[in-house]
Amino acid sequence: MNVLITEPAKESLKEICKHYRSLEFDSYAIKVRKTILGKAKSLSDNQERGQKEEMLKSLDQGHRYLLVESHFKIIYLIDEKRVIVTDIFDTHQHPDKMLKGDR
Repeated sequence: MNVLITEPAKESLKEICKHYRSLEFDSYAIKVRKTILGKAKSLSDNQERGQKEEMLKSLDQGHRYLLVESHFKIIYLIDEKRVIVTDIFDTHQHPDKMLKGDR
């Protein structure tokens, strides 16, 4: 099964990396990016391994998440043909921010 990473998810990942680079943690930014992308791509083999995302339950689309590096969530959906990564969410943010935007 293919994995599609949406533009909003790519933008979230860029912002996360930009934040760590601004703190002069360049190597951590690179590591986080590589780890998140690797985990996202691994969803092609086992789509349902992530937990259901309770904060997005009201959207009734079946969002799931994988936790990466203990505080990043890869938010995704599963359809018949692919896994769609809709967001990369830093759990240091308030959970209500997860509902903002087009997820």
